[in-house]
Amino acid sequence: MHGKHKCTSSVALALASLLCFLCFGVALPHSMKLSKLQTFKDVHRGYFAPDGKHTALLGRSFVDIIDTAGGQKLVRLEQGDVTLLGIGFSPAERWMAIAYRLNGSASTPIKVSIWDLASRQERLTLPVNDDDWRRVVDDLSFSPDGGSLASNIGGIARLWNVATGKEQRRFAPPKEFIGAEAERVLLSPNGETLAVYFSSAAAHAVVLWNLNTGETRVLPIELYRDWKFSSDSKLLVLTVLSQKGQPSEHSATEIWKVATGQREKVIEVPREWRGAYTVALAPDSNLVAIGGFKKFGLFSVQSGELLVTETHHGSKFLEDSELPGQLNRLEFSPDGKMLLSSGDDQTVQLWRLNL
Repeated sequence: MHGKHKCTSSVALALASLLCFLCFGVALPHSMKLSKLQTFKDVHRGYFAPDGKHTALLGRSFVDIIDTAGGQKLVRLEQGDVTLLGIGFSPAERWMAIAYRLNGSASTPIKVSIWDLASRQERLTLPVNDDDWRRVVDDLSFSPDGGSLASNIGGIARLWNVATGKEQRRFAPPKEFIGAEAERVLLSPNGETLAVYFSSAAAHAVVLWNLNTGETRVLPIELYRDWKFSSDSKLLVLTVLSQKGQPSEHSATEIWKVATGQREKVIEVPREWRGAYTVALAPDSNLVAIGGFKKFGLFSVQSGELLVTETHHGSKFLEDSELPGQLNRLEFSPDGKMLLSSGDDQTVQLWRLNL
């Protein structure tokens, strides 16, 4: 009787595993692996181009565009005596927006410029500076037609005309957040939703604007380090501060449904990761990549389970600072078969997903 029960359980487990694969399109945890393809040194962030064939690597004052498959450098864009903070590709890979900080200036202003990738020339610089060096201004997202760019430069949420560099539209905080500045701005891939993170000493929240109807939804959360829309624009994944002000305060990953403004999932990372610093959703929204201290992993969006983990950055001799070990960016390739991990150790790693 015991043997029969064991056999029945094995069959049930196999059927459940097959059902999981068919329903969610992902392999089982034990069969999922990450294989390191390349390591790029002296660069701190990596970005896939919209078609995935090219990858942009961000150095201190240059952007190298390489062939993703072979790793050969195709183009180098240099901005001068600056510190590059982040970039954004337009959907058709015609434009690249670059956020940078001027070196050697007392006020250390931050600027955003737009480059024509065909001519490899800077086309224009937005006519606004940001004098708050603490503000994150590298959420550089284009509209689907490449004609508009969203930014929070100067602490104001705006859409800019890419061709002219003129402001098209600005987004003021709701009445309950009057006086709050736009600390982050992100445009959804379909161009229909603008997410703005407003922050002040008294309040923090993410506001979702439906650009077609003007309707807004307020997400009562405090954004921590990173956020991204899903490729179909239906989900917003963020790293947030959880249980703030309590002894158990920590950062976690939350997934919200854009249409309803409802929290769908909360995912905690292992304690040794020291927090959730960066996130990315796979193109099919079945997996979420989360990066912490030295390590990152892939989690099931459906169950929240950690499926596979890897080390981006190993310990160095006599390293006494946590900062070089933090991951600052993760991104899936458009086909979902590769992943870029970027860290404050000045390396970018290219991985292949084996499902």
